[in-house]
Amino acid sequence: MTTIEIGLGKSARRGFRLAELSIVPSRRTRDADDVDTSWRIDAFALPSPLLVRGEVGSEQAVGVVGAEAYLDGDSLDETALKAALALAGEEGLRALEVRPQRAKTIVELLPTLELDLLIIHGKIVSAEHVSREREPLNLKRLVRQLEIPVIVGACSSYQGALHLMRTGAAGVIVGGSEPVVGVGAPLATAIADVRSARMTHLDETGVYCQVIASGALETGADVAKSVVCGADAALLDADRGGALSTQEIISGLRATMATCGYENLKEFQSADLVVAT
Repeated sequence: MTTIEIGLGKSARRGFRLAELSIVPSRRTRDADDVDTSWRIDAFALPSPLLVRGEVGSEQAVGVVGAEAYLDGDSLDETALKAALALAGEEGLRALEVRPQRAKTIVELLPTLELDLLIIHGKIVSAEHVSREREPLNLKRLVRQLEIPVIVGACSSYQGALHLMRTGAAGVIVGGSEPVVGVGAPLATAIADVRSARMTHLDETGVYCQVIASGALETGADVAKSVVCGADAALLDADRGGALSTQEIISGLRATMATCGYENLKEFQSADLVVAT
């Protein structure tokens, strides 16, 4: 990628947001009913590539429950958490999202929670956190001791993603923009960089790690652009303040894929992009 000199001896890359990109259609179009939006992670086959916080009893997406709502200091309302997980996974898979600082607390309860997926998610998560005051979470050890697939993140760089993939995680979340402290990368560029890390990891290990986009994803077109940039799936919020429903987002993704002529998500990842602004 071309770098821009920002001063003597210092250069920077140009990053891109999803809103700055458009997908180039192929030589054919396709009926939306003929489009396959299914996604697989580990042993689970799903009808769409969506994980949705606050989703209740959906067959179309993985329902994600945030553990923080049930934690008060070191105390966990286990009964309420189990009820929320049962509701979220009533018709499909259930996933629990927890911050890295709370992961050890939750792991002790995993045998009783009947989870399908565990998501360890912070704004910026690395596989090599350093602390002089406390023992940091050993992500690699934690991931490999669990019997269920683990998704970790967020990250926004090639090296950060590659290190997370090497922990044995089934998926890596891309996002992690922290504008308050001046850290992060525009989502389209971050996804493309993590896609490159996935290719390196696949060459090294033969294991395909799922790339999951997270951030300003409001429409099916946003999800579609993230897939073309290299994502396999997307993590959304069900409560998006009057935004589109999960079904509407899936329909939008399906419409974009059909317009561009692609039959499934894997093929769609090979579509071309142009910078539209």
